[in-house]
Amino acid sequence: MLQRHGDADRLMRGLTARQVLLATAGLLVALVAGVLVGRALPAAPGANSVDVGFSRDMATHHGQAVSMAYTALAKAPSSQVRQLAVDIASTQGNQAGRMQQLLLSWDQPLSSAGRPVMAWMAGTDLHARHEVEQAQGRIMPGMATAAEMARLNAEDGEAFEVDFLQLMLRHHAGGIEMAQYGAEHATTAEVRDLAAAIVASQEAESQLLTTYLTERGAAPLPAS
Repeated sequence: MLQRHGDADRLMRGLTARQVLLATAGLLVALVAGVLVGRALPAAPGANSVDVGFSRDMATHHGQAVSMAYTALAKAPSSQVRQLAVDIASTQGNQAGRMQQLLLSWDQPLSSAGRPVMAWMAGTDLHARHEVEQAQGRIMPGMATAAEMARLNAEDGEAFEVDFLQLMLRHHAGGIEMAQYGAEHATTAEVRDLAAAIVASQEAESQLLTTYLTERGAAPLPAS
């Protein structure tokens, strides 16, 4: 019995030693991984960065498109335009939410109140054109003016559909230019990837918008 007890005691001490070694090794691995992850995490982009400016302004830009799409859901007579409106509202609503979540994670305000819009593109040809559009009443590239939104909301039938398609096509053209710049100049992978996804989805939708206008004997709005 004494021998068995001694063997068991030595076995328990051996197991405990192995467990301590494993636990220690695991702790070291966790510490090293934590250090590496900490080093890999980039600093949050600053208030004047492309990432923050793009996320804030594009979320606002998307907001108007979602509003127009919901109006089309209620008023468009054709099922194809209503389906396109569903796709636009769903896609851009989701993307706007993701951009706002990024802003919150960077401790940046969601509103651009008190800040010049599109300043993150200063010095570019698009920004120069944007300043001209602002004088015409457009907050950002491609966006509808207050008067255009009021007219759209007052229309019905095919006149509404044509106006909706024209305004949304121009809206997408401005959004694509903004997103292309964001995809090329943002410093965070999240913004670059999201901007590239915006370009892809809006280019595909622009083809449909153009097709639907052609089927109705209408043309895109002239470039600003």
